[in-house]
Amino acid sequence: MPLLTREMRSEEGRAFLEVHHAAVRGLAGKDYPSEVIEAWAPMPITAQHVQAVKSNPDGQYRLVAEMDGRLVGIGVVRKSELRACYVTPSASRRGVGSALLLEIERAAREQGATHLEAESSLTAEPFYSRNGYLIHERCEHVLRNGQPMACVKMQKTIALQNS
Repeated sequence: MPLLTREMRSEEGRAFLEVHHAAVRGLAGKDYPSEVIEAWAPMPITAQHVQAVKSNPDGQYRLVAEMDGRLVGIGVVRKSELRACYVTPSASRRGVGSALLLEIERAAREQGATHLEAESSLTAEPFYSRNGYLIHERCEHVLRNGQPMACVKMQKTIALQNS
């Protein structure tokens, strides 16, 4: 099955959220209590949630990974902040996350970034570590509804700085 990574299309807002929800609900439950999962990936996915993704008020660069015509991964970067890299459980450990991460790093370099910072979930920490990200600190991320969740601030140099 060939894997394609590409920029997200505006009409893929619902599919983008479906990948996010599948990843959070299917993979992160072992690391977080149910109240964090519910706040992180609230159900149902509403038209309001989809519109918020489509509007992209922060000007994020959004990527998708596609296998057999189906979205199985998403990635988001803005300047030097890696905001998201999620893969559906069915595509986990099949190179999808690594392909997205390479594309995220390429896009960030093109935007002039020399490093990336991420607030990783506990679930994704080993993935980022395997891909060269270093732990900066353990902390809490506050979700949109105010729910705190444990996270790990991580960083990676992606390009050499000019001296």
